[in-house]
Amino acid sequence: MAMTDTRPGVPVPVPAPAPPRTYAPRTAVPIRAGMPRRIDIADVTPNNVGQLRKLNSVLFPVRFSERWYKDVLEAQVADVSKFALFNDIPVGNVCCRFERLENKDEAKLYIMTLGCLAPYRRIGIASKLLEHVLEHGGPGKTVTFHDNSDKAKGDEKAAQGASAKKGQAKKDEDKKKKGEERRIVAVYLHVQTDNDEAKLFYEKHGFKEVERLDEYYHRGIEPRSAWVLEKRQ
Repeated sequence: MAMTDTRPGVPVPVPAPAPPRTYAPRTAVPIRAGMPRRIDIADVTPNNVGQLRKLNSVLFPVRFSERWYKDVLEAQVADVSKFALFNDIPVGNVCCRFERLENKDEAKLYIMTLGCLAPYRRIGIASKLLEHVLEHGGPGKTVTFHDNSDKAKGDEKAAQGASAKKGQAKKDEDKKKKGEERRIVAVYLHVQTDNDEAKLFYEKHGFKEVERLDEYYHRGIEPRSAWVLEKRQ
């Protein structure tokens, strides 16, 4: 049996709480006041995407596809899809995507997921994740789109064939490599209508309710309704 030295002046190690097996709201944080609290933001990479899958399975009532995880690893979203580490342990994450708007110069950022394991809530982790997203992909920032779709390639070939100017094909290729830069005008997300705490959290960070969708979530998830929360400049 392992023994602990209890002599006066000898510090007693304080173990970190284990991640929970089930998701449940917490009203208090079971983390001792004397425990060191180092909170860091880390990249999502092919080597640790398995940790992201495990976290999401605990945090959210939906299962994400392999395509979803592949998209999270795209370079375009590297600055807005991150882990939160508590003393080097992954305890939360945020994952986002950029969306083009009809105005060719504008885009939106959509927060697909943002969550933190229950024992690590109320110590600023979710706020740090959200603030990081707003700093790198919030209103007023820019994003570059690189369109590699088959349609775009076909359109490019047609344009090259129709062009009579020498060197036009090279210019088109250079433009494609450079990408299409757009200004981000808003950040938005969906929040389930029974999650008043989450809604209040986002409102404290400048988000406003702009819409309510009565049947947003799939059958089997109750309630199915969601608020659309948005932050603009």
